[in-house]
Amino acid sequence: MQANIIKTAHERGHFAVQRTQDLVSKDFYIPRLKEKIEKCIQNCVTCILTNRKRGKQDGTLNPIEKNDLPLHTFHLDHLGPLATTSKKYKHVFAVIDAFSKFTWLYPIRTADAAEVINRLENQRHVFGNPARIITDKGSAFISSAFEDYCKKQNILHISITTGLPRSNGQIEKQNSTIIAVLSKLSIDDPEKWYSHVPHLQEILNSTFQRSIKMTPFELLFGTKMKSCQDIEIVELLNDEITAQFQENNVMRSVKMPKSKSTKFKMRIAARTISGADMLININYMT
Repeated sequence: MQANIIKTAHERGHFAVQRTQDLVSKDFYIPRLKEKIEKCIQNCVTCILTNRKRGKQDGTLNPIEKNDLPLHTFHLDHLGPLATTSKKYKHVFAVIDAFSKFTWLYPIRTADAAEVINRLENQRHVFGNPARIITDKGSAFISSAFEDYCKKQNILHISITTGLPRSNGQIEKQNSTIIAVLSKLSIDDPEKWYSHVPHLQEILNSTFQRSIKMTPFELLFGTKMKSCQDIEIVELLNDEITAQFQENNVMRSVKMPKSKSTKFKMRIAARTISGADMLININYMT
């Protein structure tokens, strides 16, 4: 049971030990959890095939001061080019809310201003405009079309020096996670990476983050995200509880003296309490 819960949580994005531990401990207490997660990851074929040693890491991040409001500051960036798909997607356009860490991911065909503006327009109709956008000096972001769009929408555009990713640490830190997880999810068919983008976005936004001490979804919307993974874990838990209940009943019946067993015959009455989400059968003892 514990192994299944850990495996289900880890396979949401094939995360490392700490993030998998945060995900599991959010809803469950498992003794020696870290040790069991390490064993799970060591035996994960997908992780073995995709994990690799990395060279010298970047130094300390230099984040730009953020406002303590959700949807105030967005960090934008392009990831790729990735393997060309049948739908001609080559890049991922990423948008991160600086306050909540909520992430939007869009597969795109070209990393030009028109695609960026199109995605921001679609997002604006749901979430409105940010007060500020932070980008690098990529060609799409320094184009006159993008600058005109920001002015028209009354958005302050801050561009940081290309080649200094630490200056845009909010999104650069996330980029490495996005690429790594996409690679793991699409290992069987790299050209279908775009089909995993919605799932990856769900994973990122529903995973506990230590910097905000909750998930991005919770911080932005004030409630936990419901997902099929949650249902799978609940089903596993319910199966375990049912098995334990049945085992306890068997043990009690074995221990019960024969002289008393006749006094406790059970008759099932055909009464059912119906509710919106459940049916409860009531047993009466006579």
